[in-house]
Amino acid sequence: MSNPFITRRKIRFAHCDPAGIAYYPRCFELCDGAVEDWCEAFLVSRRILHLEMGLALPTVDMAATFKAPCRLGDELDIALTVHALGRTSIQLSTDASCAGEPRFAVRYTQVLMGMADARPVEWPAEWRARIDALLSAKTEVTGS
Repeated sequence: MSNPFITRRKIRFAHCDPAGIAYYPRCFELCDGAVEDWCEAFLVSRRILHLEMGLALPTVDMAATFKAPCRLGDELDIALTVHALGRTSIQLSTDASCAGEPRFAVRYTQVLMGMADARPVEWPAEWRARIDALLSAKTEVTGS
């Protein structure tokens, strides 16, 4: 398991229902943003991944736990942790908290795949080395 990569997201009006509570699908969207930040920091931007390399990193398995509501104006710290790296897959988790209080957690598996044929692709050696280094690192990383 890697040390967490932490990024901050604000709960905005567009994330909320009329009661000012974040609508749960928007929580998944916030986590996807954290994954995108992590990919850009350690692998490649999604623009390059999709448009230049013809690759994608879709989620193939997901489970979520909601511990407390997120409300309009909350500042969430989303901690992304890599748990395991397979030949073509990666197991991740995102844990969101506000002022140190847990709000929700999402665990999922993503698979690197070619966009043209939707078939799994082995991790490039350079990316595998970067992810392996994260799995053995001892320091926390913060994103924007």
